Amino acid sequence: MARQFHRPARLDPEAAENIEGSDDPAVASELAHRAAQALIGGFPEDAPETDASVELITRAGVVAAVAGHGVDAVAELWADSPATTLPGTLWRLFLVREWIRRDPELVERRYATVVDLTAITSEAAAAAARVRLDAALVDARPAPAPEDVRAALDDVLAGGLAGSVPALVPILTTTSGFLRALAAGSSPVWIDDDADELAHRVTRRESALLATADELAEAARRADVGLLD
Repeated sequence: MARQFHRPARLDPEAAENIEGSDDPAVASELAHRAAQALIGGFPEDAPETDASVELITRAGVVAAVAGHGVDAVAELWADSPATTLPGTLWRLFLVREWIRRDPELVERRYATVVDLTAITSEAAAAAARVRLDAALVDARPAPAPEDVRAALDDVLAGGLAGSVPALVPILTTTSGFLRALAAGSSPVWIDDDADELAHRVTRRESALLATADELAEAARRADVGLLD
């Protein structure tokens, strides 16, 4: 991904000294999980012993890093995490938030296309338009407005969800529906240029909006039963 994130060193200077030179995938994964759990509001009570640098990541430290430097300060830790994990889920929410923030006019145009589809009647529309209308109505209604989605994501990614992972369910469901709406109203393509700063395996794959919507919906199901960690 071309985007230049802040180093995770901003989390804690002592942790940084250990993190910077580490290429241990297990430690990297634990760092990603620890930062994600801290941002959402806590760690599992039965968490196993972890690497010393991981233990230095606290909720206060993560929230302070996000407040002072933006969520970029920790997002890089999540970039390679699987979709079925909490850090992988937060990475996808981060990408959606960054896209809406960076390209508001583009997202608004795609959203407007979804809204306009509701005015098409089956008698007046061409066959292709009717297919799109049916998809939008069945798969993605009601479609939340981009500014509402961004506001909710801003709050989550700033550490405003100080509770538990199940509290993520509404925003995961909303964001999933939002992406489905955009895909149904125009195209499932998300980022179409490898040189884009938001180009990533999540955003550049085939039918990226629909694939990510499916992953967020699955994350919501897992979060609701305590399986997203």
